[in-house]
Amino acid sequence: MKSMILNAYGEGAAFEAADIPAPAAKAGHVVVRIAATSVNTVDTMIRQMGKDLPLSPDLPAILGMDFAGTVTEVGEGVSGFAVGDEVFGCAGGLADLQGALAEFMVADARLIARKPKTLSMREAAALPLVGITAFEGLQRAGAGAGKKVLVQG
Repeated sequence: MKSMILNAYGEGAAFEAADIPAPAAKAGHVVVRIAATSVNTVDTMIRQMGKDLPLSPDLPAILGMDFAGTVTEVGEGVSGFAVGDEVFGCAGGLADLQGALAEFMVADARLIARKPKTLSMREAAALPLVGITAFEGLQRAGAGAGKKVLVQG
């Protein structure tokens, strides 16, 4: 499968096209054909800082945390997802997890969700980490039923 590999860390580190073996599903995981990805600040920090940042993958690395795509294989013990389901999530690009900058990736079924039908693949791929961050911010602020929230910027 085609992928974009990082062979070095640092300010000038460049991604290089590479062909690598396609992944296979394992217990508790699904294989997703990637349709869209997004780039987060964490992705750029990993590229620049490398192993100075905890959880950076070993080189060569396939980065990319957020994605949207279609399930092509379901591993043992996975329920709630089937081949052909459109999904999105934040499930790779850290430590020993292959990222989304490839045609396919293995994703832990607990870290993905069905893509809303009203969103395009691109829109869904832009949501996971920023959505998690926004949700955590609302929790930390004590937001809840009956409370008002002002969002600026």
